Amino acid sequence: MTDQLYMPANEYQKEFDAEVTKAREEDSYICLDQTLFYKEGGGQPADQGRIEWEDGEAEVVDVQKEHGEHRHYIEGDIPEAGTEAHGVIDWDRRYKHMRMHTAQHVLSWVVLNRYNASTAGNQIHEDYSRIDFEPAEFDEEDIEKIERSANALIQKGLEVEKEFMPREQVEQAVEEGRTNLDIIPDSIDPLRVVIIGEEDLCPCGGTHVDNIDEIGEINITEKTTKGQDVERLKF
Repeated sequence: MTDQLYMPANEYQKEFDAEVTKAREEDSYICLDQTLFYKEGGGQPADQGRIEWEDGEAEVVDVQKEHGEHRHYIEGDIPEAGTEAHGVIDWDRRYKHMRMHTAQHVLSWVVLNRYNASTAGNQIHEDYSRIDFEPAEFDEEDIEKIERSANALIQKGLEVEKEFMPREQVEQAVEEGRTNLDIIPDSIDPLRVVIIGEEDLCPCGGTHVDNIDEIGEINITEKTTKGQDVERLKF
């Protein structure tokens, strides 16, 4: 089991020390007893960076949770199990994902409140992201209203809290349509939640900024109809 050091609210730490608990040279991955690297999931790509140890260094190019393990896929030398290592996050990539993922929460919140449309899916990238809303049928005026409302919310500078919360409490507190708790295994309890301004609460394991004013300005660049009552917004 790998301790995820960025949880629940430690996204700004950039370096950490750990012990290599498993090394698979033939598959080019290692496991660590603790990590700051975010594993791919929830529509957010994995962190990248590097791992250093006394006799070598390697680039971390991907992190996946597979067969219950946090596997750090690396390019370069493979340290042996038991090696004391030092990890360094690619901070520029991490911070772009933090801003983007928090922006996704803001847009999802605005659209749910204005149009009663739930987030059916999302994908985060460094330079753009997308969200699928359902049921939804937006026109150009709607798009302008969504963008304007999201940016007005950002200007309020609301704090973003991240914490662990008992599953039962989350189920009672989360707004209907805000998230699909059914897809989160019942065994996960407590849940890590993201709370914006003490109003929007959403279970989420992704990395986020501490205040929505760090997002900057959201620009919606494209709308695509993806099926009956499903609209995709690219931003």
